Amino acid sequence: MLFAADRKNCTSDDGIVAANMPDQDAGSGELHEATRGGEHIVIRRAEAEDKILYLDFLRDVSAEDLRLRFFAHIPELSAAEAEKLTHLDYSRDMVFVALDESTGQMLGLVRLRDELDEQTAEFAILVRSKLKGHGVGWLLMQRVIDYAKEKGLRRVYGDVLAENASMLQMTSELGFHAEVIGSGLKRVVLNIQKP
Repeated sequence: MLFAADRKNCTSDDGIVAANMPDQDAGSGELHEATRGGEHIVIRRAEAEDKILYLDFLRDVSAEDLRLRFFAHIPELSAAEAEKLTHLDYSRDMVFVALDESTGQMLGLVRLRDELDEQTAEFAILVRSKLKGHGVGWLLMQRVIDYAKEKGLRRVYGDVLAENASMLQMTSELGFHAEVIGSGLKRVVLNIQKP
């Protein structure tokens, strides 16, 4: 997903999908899950080949859900903006996707971007609008939290519009605490305990 810097400039400047491929073990493995809504999904690390799934995925995200995610009214993401989502620097970014087990259709994704301190990372998540409340987001967030623990991060955070009650409720249930950081904006923070 787009982060604070991405929200300012959503253009793609080259054809490279990923740089600095991840360590083979980092976030590896597939999780096969069933959602509350009955969907059978696979959660796995995003791959370069997933690029073709993004436009179909984004066509099934409402303008309202895009506004809640990107903090601005955008009727839909342009091809260039969608392309930006597929450009990863695996030295700083990790993306997990949820795919329909039978069709391979992308149902949601979560991205974690490391901060310069290498102990903190920002998450961003987006799920197909028709699947909100089915548990896809919950499962993606659990996967990104597990990955953050595996990586030895101390803190994971995300910025959320104060009106996004469902996101604030989900993150609260996952152990995040919310801080007001501006007019109508909250930062949800999860402090990760070392084992």
